[in-house]
Amino acid sequence: MFEKTAIRTAHTLYALAIGAGVIWLAWLCLMHLPWWAAIAAFCLGLPLLAMAAAPIAAGGALLGGLVMGLLALISCAIARRVRAGG
Repeated sequence: MFEKTAIRTAHTLYALAIGAGVIWLAWLCLMHLPWWAAIAAFCLGLPLLAMAAAPIAAGGALLGGLVMGLLALISCAIARRVRAGG
């Protein structure tokens, strides 16, 4: 249970972080540059953003997944203890 919860949470957080970065870059390019320059900047900036943000997003997702896994493990243990005593 711990592993499933931690992995699912980490994957979700990673996808949200990378998706937010891509949306932010697209907004930044489209709002501040002409159309042709926005396309060029996005195509050149996206790989750079991915290389810079991927380790940070992965680390944050790992920590978030571990925290959620521990919370699920603790809540499961508390729920079992209450049911066993009743």
